[in-house]
Amino acid sequence: MPTFSNPVEDAADARESVRALAHASRAFRDPADTYQVVGELLGTLRSLEQVLEQVAAAHVRDQGRAFLDNGDRSGGLIEADSAARALRRAAAAIGQAERAVDEASQRSGRIAWHPAPVGDEPGLDPFSRDPFDGPPLNSRRGLSL
Repeated sequence: MPTFSNPVEDAADARESVRALAHASRAFRDPADTYQVVGELLGTLRSLEQVLEQVAAAHVRDQGRAFLDNGDRSGGLIEADSAARALRRAAAAIGQAERAVDEASQRSGRIAWHPAPVGDEPGLDPFSRDPFDGPPLNSRRGLSL
C-alpha cells in the first residue's frame, strides 16, 4: 500500500506491482484490455520520469553531505554529480519511452476488437496452416479418403 511519504517503501511497492504486471500480462483473455493496460503504463512512465528527476535533484541538493566511505569529500561530490547526470539520462530515456507508449495508446484506441471465431476449422484463420501447403486432402477433387 503506498505511503506517499516514504520513498523507500513506495519504491519497493512499485517494483513488486510491476513484477506482478509482468506476470499477469503474459496472456490477455480479451485483447481489448490491452488499451487500458497501455494507458496505465503511460501514467506509470510519466511518474517514473518525475521520480528519476527528483532523485537526481536530491543528489545535487545534498551534495554537501556526499563523501566516499573513506571520508573523501571531493570523491563524494564527483559521485553525487555523476549519479545525478546518470539519473537525468535515464529520465530522458523514459521520456522517449513515454512518447512511444503514448503513440501506442492512441493507435490501440482505434482498434475495434471482434470476438474470436468459433471452431477450430483451418479455413477460418488464414494463418493457422503453412501457406505453402496445398489444400487439405479432403477438399481436393478427384481424391477420396
